[in-house]
Amino acid sequence: MRNLIIGAVAAAALLGVPAAAEAATADPPWSPVTNPLGPITLPAGHNCAFAVDVAVVTNNELQDVTKLADGTTVIQKKGNLVLSFTNDTTGKTLEENVSGPTTETDSPHGSSGTFQGAGPTWLAFGPHGQANTGEPGLVFTKGQVITTFANGATQTFSLNGTQQNGCALLS
Repeated sequence: MRNLIIGAVAAAALLGVPAAAEAATADPPWSPVTNPLGPITLPAGHNCAFAVDVAVVTNNELQDVTKLADGTTVIQKKGNLVLSFTNDTTGKTLEENVSGPTTETDSPHGSSGTFQGAGPTWLAFGPHGQANTGEPGLVFTKGQVITTFANGATQTFSLNGTQQNGCALLS
């Protein structure tokens, strides 16, 4: 499900690197966000008209993962995260602070859930998510953002704050 709403939901999970300073002093159950996948590319035509490379600039994120009795998973993230976003066609690059904090709640079967962010976050919407929400394919938000996802796509998006269209900024 994490790949369905790439953004603060996935930023830490997909792009995290252990942070020595903050991780060394992390109180349980908080632990460094680690990244098994490395940098990612949002494919051309899926989110923006052009491919967008996303890479970690700074990562001092920590996470707390809790599995509830009914199988629901709650993932809370906090800490500094700065990402770079590069238009593969033009080479134009933006660096964005997407530090959140965020909370993702995934259903026991993993096919639905919610994402809540406060402060700066990023979200990437595929074609179905864009159709469902009316949002552009790449969004940078500041404030309280809530999305729901099910069946492989974002279903709803609400924001009490400001947003920027990342595709337009990178054009």
